[in-house]
Amino acid sequence: MTQTYNPAKQIDHAELLYKILPAIYRDKDSSRDLQKYLNASGLLLNQLHQTLLQRYADIFPDSDSAFGLDSQTWLLPYIADLFDVRLVSPHVEGQREEIANAISWRKAKGTIDVVEQIAEAIGNLEVVVHEGWKRVATTARPGMPVLALEAYGYSDQSNYSDGFKQHQKSATPDLAPLWARHPALPAGTVDLRCPGGAVKATADNPAALISRLNQKQYRWRQSSLHGAPACNKGHSILPMQNRTPDWIPGYFDDASVRTVDFRNPGWRQGHYHPRRVLLYSAAHPGFFQPVPPNRRFSWPENLTDLLTNPQFIKRVKVEMNGAELTLRNKSLDEKIFRPILIRKPVRLGQVASGIGPADPARWRFEGFIFSRTIELDSGRLELDRCAVFAAEVHSVDLNNPVLSADNCLLKKLQAASGLVRLQYCTILNRSIVEKLFASDCIFNGLIRKDHNPASKPGKGCVRYSSLLPTQDSGELYLFHTQAVKAVFKTEIFPRAGCGVLHCANPTQISTGAEDGAEMGAYHHLYLSARTQAVLKKLEDFLPAGMQAVVIPDDSLADLPGEFSNPPDPA
Repeated sequence: MTQTYNPAKQIDHAELLYKILPAIYRDKDSSRDLQKYLNASGLLLNQLHQTLLQRYADIFPDSDSAFGLDSQTWLLPYIADLFDVRLVSPHVEGQREEIANAISWRKAKGTIDVVEQIAEAIGNLEVVVHEGWKRVATTARPGMPVLALEAYGYSDQSNYSDGFKQHQKSATPDLAPLWARHPALPAGTVDLRCPGGAVKATADNPAALISRLNQKQYRWRQSSLHGAPACNKGHSILPMQNRTPDWIPGYFDDASVRTVDFRNPGWRQGHYHPRRVLLYSAAHPGFFQPVPPNRRFSWPENLTDLLTNPQFIKRVKVEMNGAELTLRNKSLDEKIFRPILIRKPVRLGQVASGIGPADPARWRFEGFIFSRTIELDSGRLELDRCAVFAAEVHSVDLNNPVLSADNCLLKKLQAASGLVRLQYCTILNRSIVEKLFASDCIFNGLIRKDHNPASKPGKGCVRYSSLLPTQDSGELYLFHTQAVKAVFKTEIFPRAGCGVLHCANPTQISTGAEDGAEMGAYHHLYLSARTQAVLKKLEDFLPAGMQAVVIPDDSLADLPGEFSNPPDPA
């Protein structure tokens, strides 16, 4: 029986050497001098053993859990050079996938499967791929052979269209309108008699597709290829404010054809062309992916009640050091991040006057969603990869930060008596700050020194960030800032996609950070850079002259046919 190596139970060679000695020598070792000598020898053997394991892991660029080790990051460019792989992914996991799949992708070069695999591995995107030549209206030719209905996933039980399924077994249907409904025939106009769109599919359907979104799996198929799109699904690929249209053409399950669009391809134009490959992509949920009930907790009046909750301790690492408390989501650095939602207002360091000292208390949160306000009267607040509805800090200190945030999304921010340090953060609404140090941030609301609407910003420095065009610099020192307003998937907190940059976003923001990546709360995910990396990678895997286009489509979140079982091996 093959045994799996468990990295948690690594070999202790010092203990092993002592155990394999005959018992007579262990009995004579009353002073433990022999054991101390073997401990020193065992330490060297441990280092040699670990070096050999790392040497083995360095041979394979992909993630390998056999020994709990991955190849070292600095080796990836050298291994890629051996396989003539052009690394384009902005994150390490994507680069490992590029090298590991180099041969298989080249063998299937130019196929839709490779396009989907590249989008998933490099961009972490779930896409539905359309070939542009299938979306262009053509003229039917008499006598042109057509494929059987089964090739399109239709059978006697399919609800393709009323009437046609009764005659589909016949080689020559007796009614011409029934021939017009055949999915293999070109059609320049939609058939209003047949509804079109994504529908649930069975596992044995040859036209079935399997998509994975937000840790869920869906088996679906395209219904009528000539039918009228469903007008009640609320599809939209445009950033709309305060309204959702009944239907805007151009989403993933709209299979209708168009005349050739000769415009340069972009996220909203130039799609219908024989030289285009269309990748309809679901919007990234950002911090707000679905949170199961066992990861939702209410902030209690007595903090001890929460820290002794078995369900909370199971998912959160708690560290206490005097007046300092750190709460860390255990899944923060795992491959699949699972957020923890904190409900009800969070009140920390409360004092009767409402304004207290900044020392010695310190509160640090990592990997949480706060659906209500965090109010801190005394002490310091630190946030890392958190989403906060509102943060209010009343502590007084202009020399050291009373609020520090990294890779965080905040709807409102208030620290009218202290210094705030922000890095890779997005502020959706107003910011009231006495003194501000910010880098690579997005301010989609005005910055003020106090609650007076006419006040200007206080002292501080803002670098490589975006500010509203109407923002007054006040006493702030601005360095490489952009006076543009960001465009998000949505600004509604806590809706999925809140704070995620839309494709219509100005390039000054999507590439304006100091390292060339996007500004704001999702800088660590490289969302914009991943999309561009997919397009760049596909240049090497599409036929000459073909261009790929990534089209955002929120309607992918409403796929039918959800199932819990793993997909079929095929």
